[in-house]
Amino acid sequence: MKSRLQPAMSTLQQRRMWRYFWFAAILLVGLAGAAFAQEGEDPPARVGYVSYSQGGVVFAPQGEEEWTDLPPNRPITVGDRLWTDRGARAELQVGTSTLHLDGESHLGVSELEERALKVILQQGSLNLRVREVAQGENVEVDTPNLAFRALQAGDYRIDVDARSGATRITVASGLGTVFGEGGESLHMGAGQNASFAGRFLAEVQGPGYRQDDFALWAAERNRAEDDSVAARYVPRGVVGYSQLDQYGSWGQDPNYGAIWYPTVQVANWAPYRYGHWSWISPWGWTWIDDAPWGFAPFHYGRWTMIANRWAWVPGRLAHRPLYAPALVVFLGGGSTRLAIGSGPAVGWYPLAPGEAWWPVFRHSRRYLGFANFNINLNAYPRNFGNHVWRNRPFAVTAVGEDDFRRGRPVFRHWQPLNPQAIGHSQMNVVPVRPELRPRDAARPTTRLHSAPPAGRQFVQPAGRQFVQPGERQAVQPAARESVRPAPNVPRFSGGREAAPAVREQFRAQREQDRLQRDAERTAREQQRQAEAARVQQDGRAQREQALRQQQEQLGRRQAQREQALQRIQQDQAARVQQERTQRDAWRQQREQQQREANAAPPARQFTQPVRPFVQSAPQQNVPVPQQQVRPVQQPQHVVPAQRGNDGGGRGWQRQQGGGEQPRWQRQQGGNEQPGWQGQGGGGQGGGGRGHWR
Repeated sequence: MKSRLQPAMSTLQQRRMWRYFWFAAILLVGLAGAAFAQEGEDPPARVGYVSYSQGGVVFAPQGEEEWTDLPPNRPITVGDRLWTDRGARAELQVGTSTLHLDGESHLGVSELEERALKVILQQGSLNLRVREVAQGENVEVDTPNLAFRALQAGDYRIDVDARSGATRITVASGLGTVFGEGGESLHMGAGQNASFAGRFLAEVQGPGYRQDDFALWAAERNRAEDDSVAARYVPRGVVGYSQLDQYGSWGQDPNYGAIWYPTVQVANWAPYRYGHWSWISPWGWTWIDDAPWGFAPFHYGRWTMIANRWAWVPGRLAHRPLYAPALVVFLGGGSTRLAIGSGPAVGWYPLAPGEAWWPVFRHSRRYLGFANFNINLNAYPRNFGNHVWRNRPFAVTAVGEDDFRRGRPVFRHWQPLNPQAIGHSQMNVVPVRPELRPRDAARPTTRLHSAPPAGRQFVQPAGRQFVQPGERQAVQPAARESVRPAPNVPRFSGGREAAPAVREQFRAQREQDRLQRDAERTAREQQRQAEAARVQQDGRAQREQALRQQQEQLGRRQAQREQALQRIQQDQAARVQQERTQRDAWRQQREQQQREANAAPPARQFTQPVRPFVQSAPQQNVPVPQQQVRPVQQPQHVVPAQRGNDGGGRGWQRQQGGGEQPRWQRQQGGNEQPGWQGQGGGGQGGGGRGHWR
């Protein structure tokens, strides 16, 4: 009996073990999925910032249909749109990239992440300055008929004609790729430009690119940014750093390193006091400062006071630092409710160098680590209350909760708090999200234009999914998931019906999905028709292609033969020319030698000095070499004395003929020695003085 039950018990234990194993595996997968989901909920690490505007520049935030004046220092994020009036210009900084907009341009931000920057240019002109492209980063500009992706750092110009729908791409420097709807791609390098019509990269003949006033203005702004002094102290990834040059001065501190002193002439000034709060998704409450330099110092770094003067300390930032909506600690609630007058209040103070920032929105551990780069989180936990500026009431700012929620100017409504109220307040307690449109709130000033862009949510235009060849199957499912149809009746959790603005947004999303499905259906139909036409013309196309290949091959062979013949002729001509050159050189050398020989001076005449002749012992006859007795022709005016010929001696005698030149003739005697021509002659060559002529 025991032997029969033992296998059954063993099988039951195995089943239980497998059941525990699968339960643990499912639990681990769920925890990992929750962790990844939490990381996916992190807000973007960088934002855009309009650092310069000229003329009328308006914007429409995400989900809004009205165009309003752009507040200074308002961050630009996903879904926001910009419009420039005629003659207006704007400069938008996004991370390390800079975008310049010309007049009557319509730009929207469709994607903005740590490794992605994608904007949509509906019409107008855009000059894109890309300083660097990190590994795996996507810098893309979409237009109604194509997508352009920057592959390297450089300067790029995109022009969209609203009337014809054509797009012109100009690559001043760098390297980029143009993508069509069907996966077509075209690489463009420095100095190239092309115009395209349609969604399949149909290149058309357009006007050539000429550097206009907008291009000169953009180049001048880029040079000013290149020469920025602030870039020596902070990374170029700090958005708004170039505005610090003309509104303050830099210095060095032994404890904090580089510090920046703002030029402030306002009494009781403190960080995060002159501006207002605004709810910007997905961060929540975001500080918008009123100063023209008030973007970088309030979203990066920390604040300190040196010699009774406020100073901004950027600290040791990452190469691409993370954007923060406001680096402050909020105060509110607690055992003794924080209040100003008879109503509740909200207070805050800036963080000092080295103090950790704990966001009030949902975030991952990875996001928290990047937000507190080079800061010890264990030394400053979430509930840490011994901050530097909490113990100094002059650095604490507080306003009523209603003023805070409605975004009213802080400097008009702030009130100082006493140390007791600050000590009893609770940290990181902020008001909830305000209503989308408060009933008694004043509506923003609406700007109506003669030809403003149609207000609609910025998503990728219908029927356009720009992917690279080979990536289509991997990208399309994600694209379809991003535009998943919304429920028919949008409701929040608990069955509460959504606000009218939210319902309108859902309706616009459904309409956009329908348009995209129609466009995809039309594109598939066009592809089927093109495939059918290609099948019908396949035979003729193959024959034509074979004929073209044969013609090309014959042409290449003919060209090779012509090149070979041309090389042979060139070699022969070179040899002939070389031989001619050598002959000319030899001939010139011989002529030169002949001229030198003809131009040689006459032989010099030597005259022997006159000295008395002394008779010596008889000398033996010594034969005289022939060259010593060779006659020398004398000039006509020289008439030497005539030598006598006594005793039949030999010597030289001048003979005069009729009409002929006088000449000398050698006379041959007996045994006399040849004598010298001289005065007083003698037959024996020694009688008188003589000399050579």
